[in-house]
Amino acid sequence: RYRTWVRVPVSRRPRATMTPGAISGRDDANGGWSGSAHVQLADVPRPPSPRAPAPRQGSRDASSKNVGERHDGGDDETTTSRGVGAAWGDGWADVAFASLGQAAAASGFGIVVASLAVATERRTGSEAVGTLALAVEMFARAVASLPAARRANARGRREVIAHAGCLGIVGSLVAFADFYLDSHVLYFLGVALIGVANCVAQQLRFAAAEAVAPEHRPRALSFGVAGGTLAAFIGPEVAKATRTALAEEFAACFLAMAGCYAALVAFTLRIRSAGPRPRYDISNPDDAPLGEGDASSSLAWPSAELERSVNARKGLAGVTCAWTAMFLVMSAAPLAMTGDREGGHSFDEAATALQLHMIAMFLPGLLGTGDLVKRFGPDAVSNVGGASY
Repeated sequence: RYRTWVRVPVSRRPRATMTPGAISGRDDANGGWSGSAHVQLADVPRPPSPRAPAPRQGSRDASSKNVGERHDGGDDETTTSRGVGAAWGDGWADVAFASLGQAAAASGFGIVVASLAVATERRTGSEAVGTLALAVEMFARAVASLPAARRANARGRREVIAHAGCLGIVGSLVAFADFYLDSHVLYFLGVALIGVANCVAQQLRFAAAEAVAPEHRPRALSFGVAGGTLAAFIGPEVAKATRTALAEEFAACFLAMAGCYAALVAFTLRIRSAGPRPRYDISNPDDAPLGEGDASSSLAWPSAELERSVNARKGLAGVTCAWTAMFLVMSAAPLAMTGDREGGHSFDEAATALQLHMIAMFLPGLLGTGDLVKRFGPDAVSNVGGASY
């Protein structure tokens, strides 16, 4: 706040504190400057810089309006503070949409893990190429992860997740078309685009966490991940139902994937708190985003963060081991179960086995993993998960 001396037009005189002295001026019947009034505006606020942090609720300088509300009474999604979520149902409506989006994306992922390796193996006659298709999907995830995260910090998670969902739709349709074109190049291109969509969809859990106050974030994370519990039932069942729906076996599975990613886009666009990046309080680490959206560094490895934070290194190591173990099971199990020389089971039986696997993956989130993290800490919960594997 600043004290500012001003000349006040007669027709637009604000509330002011009168002070001694004189300011020469002229009288104008059309609203010119007053000649004898001498005023000092009390505590005139300077307009905030676009890059200035917004005042926190409860602080001495906080506005009487809630963060995220326009002065005309409407909601302004571009200024919603991450971690506050007061503009709409305290953020829990956004958590619900994020969970539904997670369910849609994980349903597409369930179709992928149930059918991709087997479909590729039956098209090419090679089990090695069957597992290669899943490797391409995983490699696309790894390549897209850092640029997508930095783009989300710069533009908001909603835009990035919705665009990735569109890539998932395109990739599914391209892979579907290759069943009739039989080029295999388009097939693997489509699989790579599906991998990008599955990678970026993982940010939905963080969109859910950022929609609520910091003390509710573990539970919001659990609800966000719990959408996968619904997908654990939907994805493999859809794969079983659509496998022979068209003349080309497994072709309809990719049409179903396109539908799942379309639902992902629809639910993501309803997450209002995940819009364009808002101003945040730099003194509050809970509200600060994960990084800057500088395009020049969007492909850079976050070495500074890893060097500075022990928790970042632990998280990276834990996720690397967990996802490696998960894909080791998911890529080999369908081929091992359906192969004539191995299990000799039907595709439906293999899909049911992966369905049970996915239920065990996501159900703990619905049963209160977030509460356990809040009570015992993330390290203890992660160690129990590793011991269970």
